[in-house]
Parts: sequence; C-alpha cells; structure tokens
Amino acid sequence: MGRGQRFGTALSAFVAFVIGIITALSLLLGDNPALFGNQPGSDQLAGLLAVPADVLLRLVVIVLALSIVIGIANLLYVHVGRLSRGKLTSAVVLVSFGFTIYWYVARQGDASLLEAVQVPIESALAALLALSLLHGGSRVLSKRADIWGLLFVAVAVVVLLASLPLAELAPVQAWRDWLMRVPVGAGARALLLGIALGTVVTGLRALLGQDRSVRG
Repeated sequence: MGRGQRFGTALSAFVAFVIGIITALSLLLGDNPALFGNQPGSDQLAGLLAVPADVLLRLVVIVLALSIVIGIANLLYVHVGRLSRGKLTSAVVLVSFGFTIYWYVARQGDASLLEAVQVPIESALAALLALSLLHGGSRVLSKRADIWGLLFVAVAVVVLLASLPLAELAPVQAWRDWLMRVPVGAGARALLLGIALGTVVTGLRALLGQDRSVRG
C-alpha cells in the first residue's frame, strides 16, 4: 500500500469518525432543552444542535432515493440489452414496468393494481412455504426421528391446521395463538435484539475506522 493510499484510507476513516460523532451528539442533544436546564436560550441552543443531524439525515434520504433511481435505470438497461439478444422474458419485465407506471400516473396514485398482483403472489408463496414445511418435516423424521424433529413437525401441523376456517378446530387455534404469542414472540424479540446489537457494533466499527468500507 503506497503512501497516498494510506493517506486516503486514514482520511476516509477520520471523516467517517467525525461525521458519526457529530450526528450522534446532534441526535442526543438536539431538540432536548431539558439537558441544558432552565437556562435562557436553551431552546435555541437545542434547536441549533439538532441542525447537523437533520441535514445529514436529509442527505442520506436523497442518496438512497438516487440509488433506487439508478438501480431501476440499470435494471431497465440490462433487460433492454437482453431483449435485443432475443431474451423474451425481459420483454415481460419491461412491459410490466411500463404498464405499472402508466397505471399509477393515469389513476393518480391508485395502488389497486399492485395489490391485485402482490396479494395473490404472496398467497401462492405462503402456500408453497406450507408445502415446503411439510416436506422438510417428513425429511427430518426420515433422517433423524428425535424429539426435536417430532416437535418441529407437531408445531408445523398445529399451525397449518389452525389456519383452516373450521369451528371444530377451535382448540387447535387456541394452541396456535399461544405458540404465536409466546415462543414466536420471544424468538422475534431475540432476533430484533440481535439486529440492534449488530447495528451498534457495525456503527462502532465504522466510527473507529475498523470497517472494511472505511479502511479501503
């Protein structure tokens, strides 16, 4: 690594650290006059400290929006190139994209077309997921018929049966509600805690210049 490259890496790490610290302090101190007591001008000071975070977050939103636009343009460019080479599946993508934009503009923001297409697709994927669960449970029992495999199959069967709109399955539906409320709720909270901890660790690595995107 040359001297110029090392200088660029150190500069990018320093800029990331400074911007991160400014944003964190602005979010912590801005719009919170209680931290400064009842001193005169505390409201103006808190509002002034909130400006850097507001500006940086607006810039992030703009960059994300531009990224989405560039991604859509790249997708269209790729499929136009594939269509010129005789890939008819790309024509379906381009026609669907154009018709969706036309529908949205002509109906002034009506999203009924998206719902009419998305809801059946999601339902079909949910049905495929149910079949995959049953198939996976049968494979688990055929290879290793232990307590965990039996528990997996039992839970899958209870959830699937409780999804049927039958009054005779009210006890099974009660069991399904308990499973969704207690074990599934606990697992979802654990996943959210893991995501939060991972976000904090990633942010600290970026602030300290240890992240790969900052180190170069």
